[in-house]
Amino acid sequence: MSARPDELAFMPMTAVRDAIANGDLCPLNYVDHLLARIEELDQSIHSFVACDADRARDRARYLRDMRKRSDGHSSIGQLFGVPYAVKDIIDVKGYPTTAQSRIMPAGPAFTNAPVIDRLDASGGVCLGKLALYEFAIAGSPTFDLPWLPARNPWNLNYMAGGSSSGSGAALAAGLVPLTIGTDTGGSIRSPSMMNGVVGLKPTHGSLDMSGVFPLAPSMDTVGPMARSVTDVFEAFSAMTDMSAKGEDRIPERFTLGIVRHFHETDLPCDISVSHAIEKCVAVANSAGWAINDINLSPLRSFESAGRVTMIAEAFAIHKGWLLEKPDLYGVNAAEFLMSGAFISSEEYLRAQNIRRRLTQEIEDALEQHDALLTAVSTIPPCRIDDPDAMQRLAAASVRIPANVTGHPAVAIPTGLSGDGLPVGVQLIGRKHDERKLLRIAADMEQMLGFTSKHPYPNGRRR
Repeated sequence: MSARPDELAFMPMTAVRDAIANGDLCPLNYVDHLLARIEELDQSIHSFVACDADRARDRARYLRDMRKRSDGHSSIGQLFGVPYAVKDIIDVKGYPTTAQSRIMPAGPAFTNAPVIDRLDASGGVCLGKLALYEFAIAGSPTFDLPWLPARNPWNLNYMAGGSSSGSGAALAAGLVPLTIGTDTGGSIRSPSMMNGVVGLKPTHGSLDMSGVFPLAPSMDTVGPMARSVTDVFEAFSAMTDMSAKGEDRIPERFTLGIVRHFHETDLPCDISVSHAIEKCVAVANSAGWAINDINLSPLRSFESAGRVTMIAEAFAIHKGWLLEKPDLYGVNAAEFLMSGAFISSEEYLRAQNIRRRLTQEIEDALEQHDALLTAVSTIPPCRIDDPDAMQRLAAASVRIPANVTGHPAVAIPTGLSGDGLPVGVQLIGRKHDERKLLRIAADMEQMLGFTSKHPYPNGRRR
């Protein structure tokens, strides 16, 4: 292909796949291009914790030769030749799974997590493992671990969100077209918003979590991140056998419920975030969508039930290690996990009852609406060297409701803050109807027109 190097790095994932399938792009050449870009840029971004270049080249070479032998006539997988990278809490055969913690046993995984098998069966090419917060525990990046925290490609002085920090940063920097993250309290949607990319938290239980180190099993999910909704749809389809079939039954105009009180009264809100939501409302109105303001329980009700659940379940998983070798944990993870020792079984059961009530609230709201629109965070990304600002950012999350109830949610970018950092919104949909949710998100994305923007418009940082 004749694309300039920066254009090639930011080609949509589906365009990469189609170009490879058509013989217009060699998968090995494309992988080589991305590996060179990782070598050049990731020394300052720190999105990758491991990258086996030889393995990636061998896989790309195999796919190149397969296509040559078939002369393009054999069945091509949905992700044929598409490079991807994986949050380092998910098992990939031959790679250690560090969970970015000193406490994890050394040595490579012996098998792939099932989600990785699905990506490979669709023709994907694994480039490596990506940075995260220790054990995917939300909060703030830390500097007391052997791995440096990922930084935001839009401004390297700013944080990349988390806990799937490397997954968002690698996409924004044009290092890979597809990443896989996990989301227990917003860990796909946070870095998606903060890096200006798209991330899907699927319906809880819709994807096999085997081979993914757990944080809180009743809330854990794994999902795709990419630079457009279409690319996320294709990746999720490959992971679940979902296809575009049935889209003819999806209406052209939708009904959105706007949960304004989350950002107007429940939390302090930066003007760039409130403007992002109003921009979405304006373009939806212009498209003839029906818009209704709706009220749910206060955000603190979702936060309380989610936090009790997450801490209690995480403590149960880590209790043995906490007793045997607590000094191997980073400070943030240790404090979070040890707090689980003080949660009683009665408190945990009460939280589950609250979760059931809150789930029914959202179910009722979605009976009348195709999706709910909320902020992802009520403030934009902050500096990575400002602990107080990072604490405020952690407290500004609007992501926990979808984890508490298990509904699918997708984060999409809407524009940039006054500081030139991405902001975005999230859409929450009906359980097991990711097809419609992503259709709504794709239409919104097209109306907003942000996806063509990235931090390297001419191959150089802004």
